[in-house]
Amino acid sequence: MIKLVLSDMDNTLVPFGRERVSQRTVDAIHACQEQGVDFGPTTGRDRAELASFFGGDRSCYNTAVCVNGQKVYYLRSLVFERNLDDEPLKQAARYVQTLPGCAFITYRSDGLGDWVGMTREEMGSMYDRAFMAGGMHHDELPTYPVAKAGIICMGGQDIVDHLQGELEARFPKFSFPNTVVNWMDVSIKGWTKVEGVKELVKTLRLSPEEVCVFGDADNDLTMLSYIPNSCAVANANKNAKSIARWHVGASAEDGVAIALEQIAEAARLCNERGTEDILPAFMR
Repeated sequence: MIKLVLSDMDNTLVPFGRERVSQRTVDAIHACQEQGVDFGPTTGRDRAELASFFGGDRSCYNTAVCVNGQKVYYLRSLVFERNLDDEPLKQAARYVQTLPGCAFITYRSDGLGDWVGMTREEMGSMYDRAFMAGGMHHDELPTYPVAKAGIICMGGQDIVDHLQGELEARFPKFSFPNTVVNWMDVSIKGWTKVEGVKELVKTLRLSPEEVCVFGDADNDLTMLSYIPNSCAVANANKNAKSIARWHVGASAEDGVAIALEQIAEAARLCNERGTEDILPAFMR
């Protein structure tokens, strides 16, 4: 029986460009919870940024694997955290600050961001996507513990790809995955979402077989590889599709919501019949 469901956010649970999940998704999450199945987003965002995606419904993100696995929450409590190394982070920020069309951003625990580099006007619509809780421009980034950081690069994909390679060569302690258009995460080298997933599974005393995960992109691959019941949405890239065991509908067609409904129904039947052998419809 599935006892925990974890889902990537952008392009998996939330179609690209939309500001929140569908009502069907929220209802499906509640249906799972009513049958004893926990739910949590797995995302590059921190928990403070998730409220608007779920219309302020905290029950949808009380459990969460955030900042690509560097922060893990359970019942609204932070149960695990791994911060970025301070000095290499400052060095990377100073370098990015010198590049045209780029900004280096660090985030506080309350979701507020600080950045160096190009102006807010130059960011255009990327400002609202990067600073959901608000942001402040600086000549030099302030010092505080940082788990989440990112880079805006307003060039085309070829420029982003070139910058990604250059940054990874210059700052080998970090990786810089290009997760959405004009954006790179700043992550600990070798650290991915799966590290946070493992911490949460351990906290809940579950086996990997009791977990189901959904994803769409390269930053989901380690998670999809580790959890046996791994699912890719129909709009996932070829790497995610090839690794995932199961496949569901596209993000824009509520593919995850429909799968959640089926997980809730299977859990209901298991609870009624006193068995754990009933699979959700998409797994049959």
